[in-house]
Amino acid sequence: MTQLVMITGASAGLGEQLAYAFARRQMRLLLLGRDHQRLAKVARQAARLTTAPVAILATDLLNDNGRSAWRRCVSRCGVPDILVNNAALPGFGAINDLSLAEAQKVLQLNTAVPLTLSQLFIQAHYWTRRPSYLINLASAGGELPLPYAAFHSASKAALLGFARGSRFELQVTQIHLMTVIPSLLATGHFQQQTAPYLKANSLIAQLLAHSQLDPAKVAKKIVTSALRGQQILRLPLAYQWLAAFNRLAPRISRKIIAQPYRTR
Repeated sequence: MTQLVMITGASAGLGEQLAYAFARRQMRLLLLGRDHQRLAKVARQAARLTTAPVAILATDLLNDNGRSAWRRCVSRCGVPDILVNNAALPGFGAINDLSLAEAQKVLQLNTAVPLTLSQLFIQAHYWTRRPSYLINLASAGGELPLPYAAFHSASKAALLGFARGSRFELQVTQIHLMTVIPSLLATGHFQQQTAPYLKANSLIAQLLAHSQLDPAKVAKKIVTSALRGQQILRLPLAYQWLAAFNRLAPRISRKIIAQPYRTR
């Protein structure tokens, strides 16, 4: 039987493109999201790319950190061979501007949900001898000092910690965990969440706006890299250099990164 892929946050953006990328590899799909109509539209498009079944589950993962969604998915389609934890909230903005409720939702959806689903996936596959793949979507904000992104950064840094902390345990299994660390994706979040905090006419801000990654190309790279067993995927190449520089010279890196942002 073909492999089953479960993707959260599959109704738009990178999650949608991941659905198409896996469909092109003729894998069975189980797409999760809150909006049934948008999920159905993505499912119809994915079904044109594959002969394998495409199923959807409209659900709110915040209800119980995804536990009931996992049970429904397993009952309906079986244990997924590949789990992609993509659902997330941006979480950008000044700390004073975010309400406590908004901050808690960011931490829950970006951290508690993917870690809960990751644990359920690992428990389901720990003793099996066939390869399985766990893909967690982190962010450059998880390792870079981005201004006005405290809760975003905190929520994504947890996924990096999980990857490091689980590596020893997973090395005796056939579970391949890959953590994806992209920079800016062209999904509209930059204009809505980041641009309002940038200085007007800043050259670096303009460069950032034009360096956003194409979600379709990122999705293709994620699928290829995950199935090869890669553990960390930083995108693009320029970000790999920036991340390395940040580790070597964090104070200088912090000043450079903060340059295009306005103070309040």
